[in-house]
Amino acid sequence: MLQAYFRVPNGGVFKNPPIYVDGQPFHYSPDRSRVQIALDMAVYPNTAFVPKPALSTGNQHARIICEIAVGQSVGYLKQKCLSWMHEQYVRAVVSIKIVKPRPGIREPTTGYFYRTMTQQRWDFGNGKKNSRDPIGDPASCNAPNLARFQINILVGEVFWDPPFPIPPGYAPLVPAMVTA
Repeated sequence: MLQAYFRVPNGGVFKNPPIYVDGQPFHYSPDRSRVQIALDMAVYPNTAFVPKPALSTGNQHARIICEIAVGQSVGYLKQKCLSWMHEQYVRAVVSIKIVKPRPGIREPTTGYFYRTMTQQRWDFGNGKKNSRDPIGDPASCNAPNLARFQINILVGEVFWDPPFPIPPGYAPLVPAMVTA
């Protein structure tokens, strides 16, 4: 679903789109070990708009990275995301930790177990962080498209490619075919 949302600005262009979104592409680990790791999702510009750097490692240079952890610990996820933020080409990192279903607590209409999804600064899902009773004490994020629970990432960040040194007031050039 995240991949579909990141493709929306392409305005329906499927062949040779301005923004590419890949699941589990290999990138060199940000720890400089030269080991390739598969991140969960990468969003990067078409090289027709932002060429690869001359000293490229051959990887797409992702501007937005998404990491989703189910089995990994929050600490591991946090460290991995902090490492990605040290890469000069990365403009945003979205991390989501999905915790185990809450035993014995089910959503009344569907019967699904409640899960809590936690991002470093927001709590998402049907249960408040540290809440013992998601039915009697429900989270305020309980429906789709609530503005307080949306993460807005500027499309221009995908096309970030400043000259060096970065001039004051630099703004990425977004191709005309890309919708906001």
